[in-house]
Amino acid sequence: MNGIGIGWRGGCILHRRFKPEDLVAAIYEEEGFYEVERREEGILGASSRIILSDGRRELAVNILDEDALMIHGAIHDALLQAEKLKEKYSGVSIAIPRRFRRAVDDGVLSMHGLGLIVYDMMGAEEVVPPKFAERVEAMEDSDAVMEQKLVSIEEIVKIRSDIGRILRALEELEARLDRLERMQRSLEIRMNRIERRSSRVEAKVREAPKIREQVKSNSKKLPSYLVDNPWIDILSRRE
Repeated sequence: MNGIGIGWRGGCILHRRFKPEDLVAAIYEEEGFYEVERREEGILGASSRIILSDGRRELAVNILDEDALMIHGAIHDALLQAEKLKEKYSGVSIAIPRRFRRAVDDGVLSMHGLGLIVYDMMGAEEVVPPKFAERVEAMEDSDAVMEQKLVSIEEIVKIRSDIGRILRALEELEARLDRLERMQRSLEIRMNRIERRSSRVEAKVREAPKIREQVKSNSKKLPSYLVDNPWIDILSRRE
């Protein structure tokens, strides 16, 4: 807080008007916190809000100015809204002008784990520190859950890859089966043709002795000059 709100020039004290947000952020810089977000309008129960982080924890500070505190029930509303922020952030504090310090009960804030900061043109001061412990444990649990999710995602990706390989292997087997079935049908057709041809040959072989016997019987009736004439055998077959 050194030098916040006061500057020197030419041996004279010059007062610089810092915004309350700047004053509040400055008191946590030594603890390693840095500002990650600032909202100066549209805040329920506060005039503005800053979010500070040290890389692991996040501290939300609802800041009320004098105009906001002149509204009846402003402190009560501020406490209610700060209590809701505890579900989202590691720690929560409210900051009010120093002249309204007595309007807030330190015991109530401590009981609810809320911090209190007072500020004026000279700087800001943390009167009641916020409690971080429960939120840190929640963050650790959240980290463990995230790690489990990452592991689950990796397992899902691996399973999908294995399924893809199995499907490709099944497609190859199906293609081979189709080729084998086509070969089987082709062989069956060829076998049928061969069987039909062989049956015709067998029929001709069985008929040959009958033809020869018929030729011999017919040759006995022929004149002597036509007996054993090969042309007679040929002509008889044509009949």
